[in-house]
Amino acid sequence: MAFEDLDTLGRVVAKANLLAERYEILAKSRDEAQARVAELEGSLLAAQKELESLRAEVEYLRMAAVISPDRDQIEQTRAIVSGLVREIDRCITDLSD
Repeated sequence: MAFEDLDTLGRVVAKANLLAERYEILAKSRDEAQARVAELEGSLLAAQKELESLRAEVEYLRMAAVISPDRDQIEQTRAIVSGLVREIDRCITDLSD
């Protein structure tokens, strides 16, 4: 009977040691997973900030595209400026004579 009790006690101790080892492995895995989660949360926050910045830039570029003149407007403006320069030249010539 005593021999059976010692044998049972030995098995219980072995199982307890095995459980302790598994617990340590799981605790280490949990710590690594929590560190990875923290790292990924930091990356996510940085990505969200970059996304917001890029969205703002896209909005600015859309506004700039709407505001910027097209080729016809540029040609009309050049024609007006050229006409004004010719008129100024005529005035200078008239004043010089």
